[in-house]
Amino acid sequence: MAVPVLRADEETFVAPPRPEDGVFDEARLFVRSPERLAKIVEALSLLEEAHGFHLYYAIYDSLFDTTVAERAQRLQDAWVGDAAGMVLVLEVDSRAFQVGRSRPRETEIEPGMKMQLKGATELSPVELAGLVRGLEGRLRDVPDREEVAEVLGIGFAEGVSALFDEHDAIPEAATRSRMIALAVGLIAATGLIALLVVAGLKRAEARAQERYVFPKVSVGIRLGAPYGGGKVSSRTFRHPGPES
Repeated sequence: MAVPVLRADEETFVAPPRPEDGVFDEARLFVRSPERLAKIVEALSLLEEAHGFHLYYAIYDSLFDTTVAERAQRLQDAWVGDAAGMVLVLEVDSRAFQVGRSRPRETEIEPGMKMQLKGATELSPVELAGLVRGLEGRLRDVPDREEVAEVLGIGFAEGVSALFDEHDAIPEAATRSRMIALAVGLIAATGLIALLVVAGLKRAEARAQERYVFPKVSVGIRLGAPYGGGKVSSRTFRHPGPES
């Protein structure tokens, strides 16, 4: 997954200390409702205990100098790094949320052929997209700001935990074999497309070099004629008219 290019103002951003309970509430949403915060912290703790995965949750009112995706990636780099974990960022005013991602790890399965490693505590873009779509549907009709933050934090933690449970149910050898097969199939498809493109270019080049010329014909000299001769014949082809 590509890491977003950061703006100049985001490059000067200094990450706050990593929250011990997993929640960084700069919007101060839960000052008057600590029970909501306690539920989110519990969900994050259960995820970590079950799968060793650290999910950090940062909540902002508005991000004027950057985007939600850029802030999520900066916090990801500062709080998680290469460890097993993820940062979820919510901008309350717009209800926009994004996650930071660690850089993918790769392994060479054959000379010149690599594939991304997906461990037990890693999620694919497809899995994340499905989780995000489900949460967007749940948040659409939630009117309260505190409830939005609560539903998102708990729902995301529980959704990640459920995906990891599915990973644990699949044998590791089967998962690796499937990834290798997918990688080989992708490379084969890419090679086939390249061959078709080359063949098409060769055919186009051959057509561009085609030339059509009249054959050379020896014509006898007509005696008494001021110019060389030959016999000229003209024919007209047309569809027969209604009277023909």
